[in-house]
Amino acid sequence: MHSKTILDGGRVSGKGLLQDYVQSLLNEKIIDERFSQIRTKLEEPDFIQLINVYLNDVESRLSEFSCFIDSVDVNFSKLSLMAHKIEEKSTRIGARHMKLASIHLIQACDKEDHKLVSQSLCWMKHEFINTRNKLQPVLQMEQRILRLMSKQT
Repeated sequence: MHSKTILDGGRVSGKGLLQDYVQSLLNEKIIDERFSQIRTKLEEPDFIQLINVYLNDVESRLSEFSCFIDSVDVNFSKLSLMAHKIEEKSTRIGARHMKLASIHLIQACDKEDHKLVSQSLCWMKHEFINTRNKLQPVLQMEQRILRLMSKQT
């Protein structure tokens, strides 16, 4: 039985708090249906790992991006490729706000406008922090479900 169905010991239901919270993220358009599909298809450990890898990778890429934009000779095509990578990863997991911020950053890079790229990067960093903060409770609830499941066996 998939653990998102029902757990005893407090009658925790995947259609309860966690589902309501994920629905609120969908309503806020922080995430899209892709996120829900992945969450439904993957077992908790795999889902948790996927989201953690995404968050760590994007955080690393944003740090790298900041270093490149501060250089004297900015390589806008390289920055655009880096932004494309973040967009692809965000699209894959359904991080809608990050995808939109990535698209905006790509467009700024394509215009080779340093000020616009800086503003877009600032917006993307803000969206990343917001997305990470919104996904942390999902990860915590999924981990709690895992612990409850392991106590039942």
